[in-house]
Amino acid sequence: MAGMLRSRALAIVATIALVVVVLDQASKLWARSRLTPGHEVTIIPGWLWVRLASNTGATLGLGSGNNELFVAVALIIVVAIAVLAMRGNVGGVLGIVALGAVAGGALGNLVDRVRLGYVTDFIEVHWWPTDFNLADAAIRLGVVLFLLALLRDWTRRPRRDSVGAGSAR
Repeated sequence: MAGMLRSRALAIVATIALVVVVLDQASKLWARSRLTPGHEVTIIPGWLWVRLASNTGATLGLGSGNNELFVAVALIIVVAIAVLAMRGNVGGVLGIVALGAVAGGALGNLVDRVRLGYVTDFIEVHWWPTDFNLADAAIRLGVVLFLLALLRDWTRRPRRDSVGAGSAR
């Protein structure tokens, strides 16, 4: 039974990751074919616009020029997520969905890094300090959801009396 649940968890993670990769790559293809570098297109005045950019670093442009390092990091993240999903007990359904989003985001950006040598960014929000893409959004959302799932599981665990556990009173 536990093996079946683990296989199901891995299948859900893989399915969500695949959906994220397909949506991310389709949106980046659109951005590369329709947007001109340096030219902004306003979607919601003063709040949201699109602008084509390339990023060889991580979030906020950190580590620019280290594409090979980020390829390795993405592969490690995806393998670690697969291992977590196979082991089970990863925050329930919310945790599994979150891991799928993170894996999909990591793979979406990995495809760009391997194929193009950089990540395509095109979404810019007024309050966010840098351009991003759907893969980045999936990673951030997935991390937040995963932390919430772990917190929920942690608060639901039965607690042992830390002072008198196992002792006579």
